[in-house]
Amino acid sequence: MINEMLKESNQMMKLLLKALVPDATKPDLGVIDRAIAVQLNQIKIINAAISGYAIQAKNRRAIIGLENQNIMDDSTAIDILPFDPDQEKVKCPLYDHLITRSECLDYSGSNADDCKSCYIGRATKKKMLPPVGDRN
Repeated sequence: MINEMLKESNQMMKLLLKALVPDATKPDLGVIDRAIAVQLNQIKIINAAISGYAIQAKNRRAIIGLENQNIMDDSTAIDILPFDPDQEKVKCPLYDHLITRSECLDYSGSNADDCKSCYIGRATKKKMLPPVGDRN
């Protein structure tokens, strides 16, 4: 679409420049004004395209950041209702879907090797288990 707009604008500019050539002694200010307007329009089209790419790049970075923080991804909505930490949802790197913190704790308890470097599991244990000194 942008390519077509620029092509049409370039064709209009060629016609305007041809209109200037016949009588070079007296420049037609109306034609010059129109040529300047066409060029300004082209700059606006290019700036709009660049802005679109910038917004898209920022959104992509934001989505990656939200995924890394286990807040949401492109196929998951934020669940704000549960106040019970057992029912909070987390994104386990070993599963393709969200699991509850309770499920995370259960799995990591019996699969310590799989979960030893997982920061989600560490955060879950910190949130759900009493401090090490308080455990009986």
